[in-house]
Amino acid sequence: MTLCEYLDLWLETYIDPKRAENTGRAYRFALAHLSPEIRRTELHELTPLHLQKEINQLAAVYSRQAQIMYTGLRAALKKAVRLDLLDASPMEKVEPPEHEKREIETLEPDEAAAYIQEARRQPAGALLILMLCLGLRRNEARGLRFDDLDADGILHIRHQRTRTGLARLKSRASRREIPVPAALRAFFDGANGEFVVNVSEKSLRTQHLRVLAAIGVDRRITLHGLRHTCATMAVEDGVQLATVQHLLGHAHYSLTADVYVHPDLRSLARCTDVLFGSFWHQPPGARLEIV
Repeated sequence: MTLCEYLDLWLETYIDPKRAENTGRAYRFALAHLSPEIRRTELHELTPLHLQKEINQLAAVYSRQAQIMYTGLRAALKKAVRLDLLDASPMEKVEPPEHEKREIETLEPDEAAAYIQEARRQPAGALLILMLCLGLRRNEARGLRFDDLDADGILHIRHQRTRTGLARLKSRASRREIPVPAALRAFFDGANGEFVVNVSEKSLRTQHLRVLAAIGVDRRITLHGLRHTCATMAVEDGVQLATVQHLLGHAHYSLTADVYVHPDLRSLARCTDVLFGSFWHQPPGARLEIV
């Protein structure tokens, strides 16, 4: 069996039925960058050197795609070992590509307030506001139906929109309940089973960019940046990380901590002031001088 034949079978058997649609699409796009030569190579003839060369060549041009290729090949060939198709995975001796993650831009509090006011003028403004205020992923927001909000004001996140329709969220952590502030509950006044807003990803993104332009924000704030804004403001306001983790639907506490705990200079200044105050017992404004 060639690598190409095996990867196609692996994706169809283990990724498509069990993972999010976007995951399968990302793997296919990254693995399509494999050279024709290595795609025709028999599984048992693969070597770490050949695979490392493929990943390095892609990383030199598209570091993120190389990272996805590495992850996909590592998972696929590990499964091949468990299926007795290989004695050992050559990916165990392949080094991961370097990839510097881009910092996701977020809105400042005053910009977020202006964003909410301007988003109300857009056809899909309800979804943009819910993404910003509740930290929803874009396809979770697109999949919202009027009856997802119960009589007690609890929003039940269970589905997401895909290219083929409505799909159930597969992660237990992603399936969550979020209390909705009273002011936002009017967005859910409609017929059961119908979408709060029936909108494509492209149209939602266009409306988002329109709002940013209207409020004078020229930084690269993506739709996902609304979710990051929500989480970042929650952390800065002192909300416990475990609570933010549930709000976002993260499976692991470490992910929430790694992404959203990044103290700004004001926070660090308060920290150093507190620490120094523990050692320096003098009237406010007194200066420490070295003789």
